Amino acid sequence: MVDDFPSRRLRVVVAEDEALTRLAVADELRDNGFDVREASNAEEALTVLESEMAQVDALFTDIDMPGSMNGLELALRARQHRPRLSVLVTSGKHKVSDDFVLTHSRFVAKPYDISDIAKIIHDLVGR
Repeated sequence: MVDDFPSRRLRVVVAEDEALTRLAVADELRDNGFDVREASNAEEALTVLESEMAQVDALFTDIDMPGSMNGLELALRARQHRPRLSVLVTSGKHKVSDDFVLTHSRFVAKPYDISDIAKIIHDLVGR
């Protein structure tokens, strides 16, 4: 469990089309004190991000999702509105460099250790 969270819980949008993976990541983050919003595709995630952008600290997204945009496109669109948004991208099919969207981003290949996700996001946000 990650310790020393600020008084306001960090808010994360989890965009993952695989329901069991999304639920597992969201539950792990909640267990570690995060306020989590879930989305099953990039369009849903972008809607949440646009409506709550000022309160969102980080985006966790899979690259391959159904719909008109993938997770990388989602991250880039979110960064247009909030350039320093922390982004954690994952994929079991693609490899991406950590600086794909400038600062405050990281790539983690699937399969990953779910217990590491909260610490990685906490480190990205820098609190």
